[in-house]
Amino acid sequence: MKSATLKKRHFFWILLVLALMHLSQLMAKNDAQSGGWTPPIEPPGSVIVTPLSESSPVQRPVNRTAESPKRLATAAPATTTAHQLPPPTQASGSEAALRQAIDQWSQAWGGQAIPQYLGMYASDFEPPKGLSRPAWVKQRTQRIASKKSIRHDIQNLTIQFNASQATVRFTQIYQDERVRSIDRKTMHWVWRSGQWQITREATD
Repeated sequence: MKSATLKKRHFFWILLVLALMHLSQLMAKNDAQSGGWTPPIEPPGSVIVTPLSESSPVQRPVNRTAESPKRLATAAPATTTAHQLPPPTQASGSEAALRQAIDQWSQAWGGQAIPQYLGMYASDFEPPKGLSRPAWVKQRTQRIASKKSIRHDIQNLTIQFNASQATVRFTQIYQDERVRSIDRKTMHWVWRSGQWQITREATD
C-alpha cells in the first residue's frame, strides 16, 4: 500500500512540474509576441493622420528668413537719415533764379506792391539823373501809389552773365490809366546775400 501511495504522489508531482513548464512556455511566447510588434509600413504616397486633442499645442515653424529683411528695412531709413547731408549752399545765382527775380520785380511794379518793389534794389543802387537814394525812393513811391492801375510786361529778354553779376536787356511795356509807353531797358543785377538785387537801371 505504501509503495502504491508513493507512486501516486510521485506521478502527481511530475504532472505538476510538466504543467508549470508548459505554462511558462506559453507566457514567454506571449511576451515575445507583444515585445516584437512593429507598426505597419505604409505604402509610398500615403498620409497617416493622427488626431490631436484640443489641449495639444500646435507649434508652427517661425520663418526667420522672412523676418530678417523686415528688420533690415526698418533700420535702413534711420541710417539713411542719420547720414543725410544738407543741400550745398549756392555760391552764385543761377539764370533760373535771375529770371524769377525779374518776374517778381515786374509783378511787384504792376501790382503796386511798393515795399516788395523797392526791396528788389540793392543798398548801393545808383538812381538815375543824379538823384539821391531817399529822393528816388520818394519819387518812385509817389508815382506808383498815385496810379489807379498799372500794367507792366517784359518782352525780348536777354541775359549776359559775368560771375555773380548779370546784365539784362528787354523791351518794357508800361501802361496806366493815362500813359502807355514801350521802351528798351537795361538793368544790372548782382547776386548778394542769397538773392538777386538791382544795382543800376536805364531806359532808352
